[in-house]
Amino acid sequence: MFFNFPILHVTAESTNIQDTKQAGSKKTDKNDREKNYYSCPVYKYPKRNDRYLIFRPWLKADGAPGSLKLSSGVTAPQNWKLKGVALLCCKE
Repeated sequence: MFFNFPILHVTAESTNIQDTKQAGSKKTDKNDREKNYYSCPVYKYPKRNDRYLIFRPWLKADGAPGSLKLSSGVTAPQNWKLKGVALLCCKE
């Protein structure tokens, strides 16, 4: 089961404690991001382990905002996590 995903343009974001204190609203942004977006793992090979994990982009989950529950009672990001959705860089 493979689906061609659009190309992702990736940039880095600082997680330094001093940088987050200066930003002020970063904490609320993080809470909103966790409710509305799925932290999708991207693996180099189909074998899923930390050795082949490249990065985790935040992808907008269906059914956002996170307060909206699906019929099963879980939020949309939790739904994708429970299904084990991940991106692969190759199909080998």
